[in-house]
Amino acid sequence: MKLTAIILTCFLVVEARIVCAQEPEASASDFGSVKNKLIQIEHDWADALVKGDVTTWSRCVADDWIGTTPEGNMVAKTGAYADLKAGLVVRELFHLDDLKVRVYGDTAIVFGLETEKSTIHGKDMSGQYRFTDVFVKRDGRWQAVASHLSRVSAQR
Repeated sequence: MKLTAIILTCFLVVEARIVCAQEPEASASDFGSVKNKLIQIEHDWADALVKGDVTTWSRCVADDWIGTTPEGNMVAKTGAYADLKAGLVVRELFHLDDLKVRVYGDTAIVFGLETEKSTIHGKDMSGQYRFTDVFVKRDGRWQAVASHLSRVSAQR
């Protein structure tokens, strides 16, 4: 019985490796296309924040999106949407730099640097932030499902 289980396990491992080896790899042009799409979404998202355009912002962000603020607080899409709509988040300037994209099938991560002049709930939040956005492709569309911001501290 043990021998049969061992043989079956070995067969399944070999079969899995054969199936995985047959998966087509994404071409460089596919990666470039996805990378460009994600960078465009990041810029659309930034423009929407400056303009207070909750419709465009909402398209960039999935319904189950969660953001982590530089203070370590978590905010769901519904809370962020309400703050944007109420004008509690004001961004006069929002510039993106140093964007790096990593794609893993239908999941992607975008790293970058944002420079902003902003007030959130009346508090000046102007400065530079490193961010990480996680995107998932659902129903043929890329949307952010998670974001994390860390303030860039002054060099010592």
